[in-house]
Amino acid sequence: MSVELSFRDVSYPGFFEGFSCEIQAGCSALIVTSREAESSVLTRLITGLSDPSHGSVLLGNQEIAKLSPDQLYDHRRQIGIVPSNGGLVSNLKVWENITLPIMYHSGGVTPEEEQAAHTYLASLGYSGNVMALPAHLSLHDKRIIALVRALLPRPRVMVYGNCFEGASSLDINIFSRLTTEFHATRDDRISLYLASSAAAAADLAVDTIIHVHEPAETVSRNA
Repeated sequence: MSVELSFRDVSYPGFFEGFSCEIQAGCSALIVTSREAESSVLTRLITGLSDPSHGSVLLGNQEIAKLSPDQLYDHRRQIGIVPSNGGLVSNLKVWENITLPIMYHSGGVTPEEEQAAHTYLASLGYSGNVMALPAHLSLHDKRIIALVRALLPRPRVMVYGNCFEGASSLDINIFSRLTTEFHATRDDRISLYLASSAAAAADLAVDTIIHVHEPAETVSRNA
């Protein structure tokens, strides 16, 4: 397999210095950071919302910081993000939040996508009103909505940002099972789980564990 996502001697003021790692196409990785804000910086670097002060971040053979606006638009369409707090738009209904990326890029939701969304919601145990505003949702439910929103366009790269902090073991297992199944539906998909402690995501079946401030560790997917 080829190296698809790589951090090469990356520094970002106040967070990390000289961070390097490589993640192959088709692989999943747990990236352990020192705090949640550091995970947010990694997400911003991957999506091109921030640039490193030194070094480079590449997806494939393209350095993200050097992409043109059109290239950056295409780059971001390949990435699904699940923020720790859900990142929902407060004045949009739950269903509108779920379908927002597809509506933006495609202008409409197909029957297959609508069915997939309802299937994801059911598998994650969501029983709320999808036509309600999200303000009064629990953090867990906000993360469910964010996950379904990210999965629906079927991106090549998935970034799960500290989604396990404070979650119960049961919720983590349900979440992990769905994301593992989704990862396997595409041979070249990259799945990144960000956590500020390895214990927060100890039950994840990943190929690699990467500590931002330590060497990478390869593990069995069934570990």
